Amino acid sequence: MKHIDYLYFNIYSYFYRISLYKRSLNHRMQTMYLFSLGSGGWLLLLESIYLRFIKHTRFASQGESAVFSSSLYFLTAAFYYYIFILRDRDLLIFGKYQELSDKNPNGKRDFIISLTVLAFPYAVLMAFAIIFPRHSQ
Repeated sequence: MKHIDYLYFNIYSYFYRISLYKRSLNHRMQTMYLFSLGSGGWLLLLESIYLRFIKHTRFASQGESAVFSSSLYFLTAAFYYYIFILRDRDLLIFGKYQELSDKNPNGKRDFIISLTVLAFPYAVLMAFAIIFPRHSQ
């Protein structure tokens, strides 16, 4: 859980700093939605691996696939909204790592690693789409 907290903190810290310099949307919500988008990507990747390599099947239609992924993103966002925003878990994470962040010279590197972790499943899903194309029926 410690690694996930630090991953969340890196994203939160970036949006927090942006909100200090510019008038932007709520940095808590931006962080929560970006984190839920990344987590939803990981869940879609695991589902795709399960369907392709274990079940050897696909969704019946693109519409069915879109409904599944939309509902997965919605549920992930609702779950993270409850945990991070309503229960103020993000403020606890921010308070926990803020002092360490001031002393960390590799803050930019950690932020890039955090973004890479969140974007990685989408790169793999695109690679699956290229390597295993869907043949029209």
